[in-house]
Amino acid sequence: MIFTISFFLWITFFGRFTLASVVSGLLVSVLPQYISSRLIRSGPVFSTAFKIILALPIAVFQAFRLIFSRPVFTVRSEKSPENRIVEFGKIISITMTPEEIVISKDREGLLIHEVKK
Repeated sequence: MIFTISFFLWITFFGRFTLASVVSGLLVSVLPQYISSRLIRSGPVFSTAFKIILALPIAVFQAFRLIFSRPVFTVRSEKSPENRIVEFGKIISITMTPEEIVISKDREGLLIHEVKK
């Protein structure tokens, strides 16, 4: 997936679809793919992306609810997932919603500040 995104960006920024742009795009796109394959373990990429997309309507609803309510601030802790891709999806889906903000991550889990009605 990283290779495809890198290649698409290269062709887009190059401006023309020529043999030189395709060959240089392929060579340049191999590097991020190689680095990411060494640094990031494989995981459920599509289910994580799906969870992030499903969090969008919740975020919009919470934003409207916060406009018309008096908020109360709380703090809670939640266990962090073992897989880094699942953890990334969880942090993004939490941070994207206006009522919850992930403040820090440590060995015990995620420290989440919440705004409740």
